Amino acid sequence: MRTLVFILSVILLQGCVGVEHLDDPIVGESIKIAPDPLMVLKGQATMATAVFKDQYGIEKSATPVWSTADPLIATVDGSGLVSGKNSGQTFLNATYSTVSTKVLVTVVVDANAVAQVDVTTTPGVLGLGQNVTMTASVKNINGQTISGKTIIWQSNNDQVLSVNANGIALAKANGTAAITATVEGVTSNPVLFTVGAPMKMGVFVKSGGYDASGTATLNVVNNRLILKFESDFKTSFALGTFIYLANNSTVATTVKSAGLEISQITQNGPHSFDITAINPIVKIDDYKYVIILCKPATVIFGYAELK
Repeated sequence: MRTLVFILSVILLQGCVGVEHLDDPIVGESIKIAPDPLMVLKGQATMATAVFKDQYGIEKSATPVWSTADPLIATVDGSGLVSGKNSGQTFLNATYSTVSTKVLVTVVVDANAVAQVDVTTTPGVLGLGQNVTMTASVKNINGQTISGKTIIWQSNNDQVLSVNANGIALAKANGTAAITATVEGVTSNPVLFTVGAPMKMGVFVKSGGYDASGTATLNVVNNRLILKFESDFKTSFALGTFIYLANNSTVATTVKSAGLEISQITQNGPHSFDITAINPIVKIDDYKYVIILCKPATVIFGYAELK
């Protein structure tokens, strides 16, 4: 009997071994382009590179399929060499296996012209009535700052989030909106905000030597309680990694017995969970923590305190 108990214990513990074992963690395939953003002079070319990671997060040698959204502005060959054709902006796309990504490409005719606009702010979640002040830096193709330029701020959803001429955005209704800054026809990458009220937010911290990071938000959207992980979410994985809401962040058995099991997860990045669909009586203030739990062995990988 003792032998059987020992074997079962070993099986459960092995199920929660971290990211060192390829038969455990599944984080999803990904591909990333550099540089981001990409700038090139008309008539010249710049090399882009792509890094592909497999479902276990391990970097692999790969040759993606390259393309540009508007070949009249920029073209790209099979090696990733991007050629500037006419001034303007387009997207460079890279596809490999099951994943694809894109970066903004700006073509300029003068090395001293505006080539890059970067918005400085912290994207995330805003409550109704909240505002956030943004600034923008303007640079030429050599990365030198250009001052004295007029910045045009724009929201893609004014009903949710408006922005004035000074870069101050005001949250007006539940939903999502993206803010951009444009200078002399050159537009920044969009900065995405979620507006919801009431709202709680927490940042994951790791536990027990495992990995956990990123942002979690708990929102009431259209009378439904929604738990979201932002794109920066990352954790260790095992054979049975689950998300819980709980009022204890240190005792795994209490999390399992008194917490609310949300879902199993198998990859990093953004997630969305409809808490109301799981338990319609749960309110936004009922639980204090979001827990990442290896369910088979009852081990906490990390937690975020919702505030």
